[in-house]
Amino acid sequence: MEYRGSRLYGFRSILILLFVYSTSSWAQTANPADPPTISSLVEQIKELQEHDQELEKRIRILEQNQKTDLSSDFAPRSPAEIPSPAPASAPSSAPEITGVGAPPTAPAAQTASVPAAPEMHNLHGIHWRGFGEVDYKVLNQRNSELGTYGFVPGSAGSFYTGDFSLFLSSTLNERTSFLSEIDFTEGDAQSFTVDVRRILLNYDVNDHLRFSFGRYQTNIGYYNWAFRSAAWLQTTADRPLVMEYATNGGLLPTQAVGVSVAGTIPSGKLGLHYTAEYGSADTVRPDINGDGLLNDENNGNHVNAGFFATPDWIPGLRIGGSMYHDQISDLVDSVATGQFVGTQGADGNVPSPSARWNQTIVNGHVVYVSNRLEWLNEGFLIRFAPIGVGETFHTPAFYSQLSRKFGPIRPFVRFQYVNASPRNVLYNDVGLRYGPSFGFRYDIDEFLAFKAQLDQTVRGGLPNLNGLHLQLSGTF
Repeated sequence: MEYRGSRLYGFRSILILLFVYSTSSWAQTANPADPPTISSLVEQIKELQEHDQELEKRIRILEQNQKTDLSSDFAPRSPAEIPSPAPASAPSSAPEITGVGAPPTAPAAQTASVPAAPEMHNLHGIHWRGFGEVDYKVLNQRNSELGTYGFVPGSAGSFYTGDFSLFLSSTLNERTSFLSEIDFTEGDAQSFTVDVRRILLNYDVNDHLRFSFGRYQTNIGYYNWAFRSAAWLQTTADRPLVMEYATNGGLLPTQAVGVSVAGTIPSGKLGLHYTAEYGSADTVRPDINGDGLLNDENNGNHVNAGFFATPDWIPGLRIGGSMYHDQISDLVDSVATGQFVGTQGADGNVPSPSARWNQTIVNGHVVYVSNRLEWLNEGFLIRFAPIGVGETFHTPAFYSQLSRKFGPIRPFVRFQYVNASPRNVLYNDVGLRYGPSFGFRYDIDEFLAFKAQLDQTVRGGLPNLNGLHLQLSGTF
């Protein structure tokens, strides 16, 4: 972009010099006071001014097209995941969320810390980029748990390919854009499923009011807002359990279809932002203990609202929270047949039809991210209250992740905790789980990263689960 701008600027300068030279030569033979001479000079000046304005207009168009890069899709200007390039009135800050620079309203320090990605590829106005990974995992328990992303449960160790993701976006006009995230996930017996994890039509009124329509990632907390499905974008080899995708055994409704609204709140140096969502999640979550059952929540329409602050006086700090409410069922299906088998009691049986529950999820988070330091802290309280007579359950969960970059190497440590009651029919496969993860990420270059991660999970009433996770992830 700098080269194009300098080339146009040089071309404009040459035109002006030629004009000056030609007029000075002509002045030697023409009378300056001659009215036709003056009129001709005025006409030439007007033509040069019009040409100069046309060049400036082309430069602005080129600069705007260059802004539609990778960061526009993975580094939204607001929690609503708006991918369109910034209009002329966009803020001047250029944060790096999940390692990709962009013109969002949120400061750079709110975003994760992998290297800046190359620009998006452009094909007939459609910008795209791909992500892939190859993993190897080994566990100390052969009778392990749910196999996700292609990992074979019960094996001493296995290779798998995880997610292959394609991100595509297109700017329709200054205010409207389209974004999609298509994910190919390995399953059992090296089969693959296709999941359109995001498909959004975005409309920006201004920085204070931005709409997204379609399938989105719910803005519950920070991690789901900041990180997408591609493993290359995150520091660790996997997501925290509480923020794992529901299709892989995660606890939260991570995706939904509906409308999301987000923007900034005029607040000076406090830097307040808001987000609000109304949609349908329809979450189906497999039991993570490997019993072969699916929890079909049959969601109603949910409401989610969140706020966060990014104060100017501590660049990199984000403090916020959100509240999510929905009504769900405790249906249980069989993974093998896909047939309804009743509801799962505390003893593992399925004795009765489903019940309806009020689900409320409260989140609070404190995040600090700079060029070198990443410190993520999130806490959750998940409440299930039966509609009618029955026991109400509260499930606390949190994770804390700390990493620091030393050249191309970023060591990290993470601790996570979940404590679900065994009487909770919706989370009786989870129980009590906590433990640390240690490892490092090594950025081979701007396209490839290698990660090594050691995990220990203490499970209530079960042997500890220890594992080694190796991953080579990349972008193209």
